[in-house]
Amino acid sequence: MTQQNYPDSRPVIALMTDFGIGDGDVGVMKGVIAGITPDAHIIDITHNVGAQNVPSGAWILAAAYQYFPKNTVFVCVVDPGVGSTRGAIALHAGDWYFVGPDNGLFSYIMSERIIHAAVLLTNSSYHLPTVSSTFHGRDIFAPVGAHLARGLTGIFSELGPSVDPATLKRLEVGGAVRDGTIISAHIVHLDNFGNLITSIPLSLVPELYTVSQVHIVFKENGLTVEKLRQFFADGPDDGQPFIYGDSSGYVGIAVRNGNAAKTLSVGFGAPLTLITSEA
Repeated sequence: MTQQNYPDSRPVIALMTDFGIGDGDVGVMKGVIAGITPDAHIIDITHNVGAQNVPSGAWILAAAYQYFPKNTVFVCVVDPGVGSTRGAIALHAGDWYFVGPDNGLFSYIMSERIIHAAVLLTNSSYHLPTVSSTFHGRDIFAPVGAHLARGLTGIFSELGPSVDPATLKRLEVGGAVRDGTIISAHIVHLDNFGNLITSIPLSLVPELYTVSQVHIVFKENGLTVEKLRQFFADGPDDGQPFIYGDSSGYVGIAVRNGNAAKTLSVGFGAPLTLITSEA
């Protein structure tokens, strides 16, 4: 391992996992990072991604990463394939770096940002001396992220062989298709409040708050949402679902002081149609 010139500013490492906080796994990863890059500023995005729910983790990361400073290293572990033949990768995408499994977790990143470089994490010099078959977050991803945060581009090419980003695993992301006043889409995320986030970017429906009528129809159960609000307290607390513009930049559905997912009996991936019209 060659000596590197490290950046002058304090490195930032962001963690996202599905480990929860009931066990010590997250703390162990932070301990590994502290042993390698003790001045790192470690920020938790969340450790409550649904267990092994890669699409949900991909969405949460997509909604968060752009608010972190340039050169932040994201260490992300939602990894149902740990111990299998799935690859371990690092990406330099946009102004940030991402470390984790090659299972689609970085799909939104790859669709939204220029991929400057991608490598397979095969250089054991940047792993812990012993690598288990079940805890790559501790043994591979955390140490790689810590070394990367110290050296950034100086060590990126040393982490392992380069790989064509086009060959990396990608999920079906987005998927909103507009045909005139009709947009076909699906639910991409359920947040902790039960709000439903659709795959419709607000930029795809700029007339959301100016047309006379907007409604969303769920194809599987035929339920329709017709109310529209700009914020949660806009209107009565009547237990009825309404359409709104989520802070993520996508169209959402919520129930004030309630749970839209339960109210509508709708879950991840549910197909829907948004229709705008004039009276």
